[in-house]
Amino acid sequence: MLGKIRLVSSLLMALALISSAQAQSQTQIDFRPLTQEMLNDPDPEDWLMWRGGYNNWGYSPLDQINRENVDQLRLAWSWTFAPAALGSNGMQVEPTVYDGIMYIRHSDEKYSAHNAATGDLVWQYSRPLPTEIVAGDTRLSVHRGRGVFIYEDKLISHATDGTLFALNPSTGALLWESVMTDFRSGAQPSGAPVAFGGSVVVPYNCTAWTAADPCHMSAYDADNGDLLWRWYTSPTAQDPMHSTWGDEPQIYPLQRRRNMSPWMTPAVDSERGLFIFGVGSSAPQQPQLAGTNGEWPDRLYQGSTVALDHRTGALVWWAQHHSDMWNDDSVYDRILVDAKLNPSAPNSLGQNPDIDPDQTRELVIGSFSKDAIFYVYDRTDGSFLYARPTAYQNVIRSYDGATGAYTTEPDAIMTAEEGREATICRENRQIPQGAYSPLTNAYYVPAFNGPCSVMSMRSTEPTIETGYNTTYSATVPSPAAQLGQPEAIDVTTGKTLWRLERETPLYGMLTTGGGLLFAADTNRRFHAIDQWTGETLWQTILNGASDMAPISFAVDGRQFVAVIAPSGTQAAAQHAGQLGLSSLTGLHNVGHTMFVYALH
Repeated sequence: MLGKIRLVSSLLMALALISSAQAQSQTQIDFRPLTQEMLNDPDPEDWLMWRGGYNNWGYSPLDQINRENVDQLRLAWSWTFAPAALGSNGMQVEPTVYDGIMYIRHSDEKYSAHNAATGDLVWQYSRPLPTEIVAGDTRLSVHRGRGVFIYEDKLISHATDGTLFALNPSTGALLWESVMTDFRSGAQPSGAPVAFGGSVVVPYNCTAWTAADPCHMSAYDADNGDLLWRWYTSPTAQDPMHSTWGDEPQIYPLQRRRNMSPWMTPAVDSERGLFIFGVGSSAPQQPQLAGTNGEWPDRLYQGSTVALDHRTGALVWWAQHHSDMWNDDSVYDRILVDAKLNPSAPNSLGQNPDIDPDQTRELVIGSFSKDAIFYVYDRTDGSFLYARPTAYQNVIRSYDGATGAYTTEPDAIMTAEEGREATICRENRQIPQGAYSPLTNAYYVPAFNGPCSVMSMRSTEPTIETGYNTTYSATVPSPAAQLGQPEAIDVTTGKTLWRLERETPLYGMLTTGGGLLFAADTNRRFHAIDQWTGETLWQTILNGASDMAPISFAVDGRQFVAVIAPSGTQAAAQHAGQLGLSSLTGLHNVGHTMFVYALH
């Protein structure tokens, strides 16, 4: 709380600066260690991690701001950050708020702590990067980090150069650092870290045109950064699923398989101690080139959700959603929900025939991939329960209800023949986060109907230079009438609670105990929406498009809602161009601003 911030003596200030020459501390926080028990059951006033909690709901139970009084929201404070460094699209971050202090990663390798009620700076920490990265010689996505994680008495994050490090949350002083990977390998940390049971996992991006080595999800000791375990996202020779990459001798053994990046933050099943996350597309993209037929299961673990034991990294279960021939990137929104199921979804793609409508199931739900298909699986074993489309897609025809096996639309299959072209419609969501509300038992998806792509084969011999070995030769409009198509879906039935047909998409979403859904759009508008009806109850204008999800927190009983603008992803910039809008986006390399609202 505010009373826990106190001035430090000049001696303590000097000691802090000696311990970390790059930490600039103005005040010191009387910090209470954040225990595992507190992380398992967060204080409603805090926003402790990416999506607020281990279940990835993107939900705050705070209800001081509600449907009756949201029209009284006013700006409480704002903070402007320095422009993103060259090579960055901008901030793709969710701040962390604990005990009245906001901790945030900037888009230029800076980190800061702020009084969450006023925005006043408490401390700032800065990390230099190697010359090769700054000069652009590595082709890395510079400053790609989406948040920080507080575990016990450490603020943990990672840098573009592959370093994991911990700061003192009170002062910003560096406590330890550990090299995870050599940045020259082309792989880089990407999503916000998450810790459970002493294991810190770091989502990695091993882009096909930069990283030649097999990709992985790895865990590190929260006390010192030592490597605890490493799980490769493509099966090793000891894994029975190794055979999904074709008969021996394999055309693409483990050492030659590229990408399959687990680049977004996992959900955590705290009861079972599981990290649950998605794995992106593989290179090569055409199954034929790898000696497979593309039928389920194909070239695991691309296009899949996986669950790993937090202590050992052992694979507990997997579920594959598609054979990814189109960079469909199945890495988004794994949300953990307990609910009864009685599916009667419109345009159902498949439904398990053995669902008991009276049984409360432990689920993992969400629109996992760019195609924005909504999925429901059992998180105890990964069994398929049902799936349905949201925005227009033409890559998946159906799922077998009993096994979860997919059937790919024949016209979307990317064969390995020279001159093969296919029109692929699947650009229906990107990084901006969906959310769940226990008030409505609904999942809110920031779907849109992006242009379809004419995809063709680039090379029959994939290399680092050719990346996925496919290319986009043209774009054509989606058959859908509108670009923006956010939707609320009842988890129990799969039916649409409401769907909006908008010119501009809504992006990252926050639900609250006040019955509100907060989200911003391409045209600088920030909205408060009724969770039950989709009606806009309040809006304001920001300084640019805003695409990362807002957060909510409270200090001394006063609730705040915070949002960052302009945007930090390529999608918002593409939509602004498509719609002819002059909205600022992160691609303009301007400084981002944190806008924080409260009741007047």
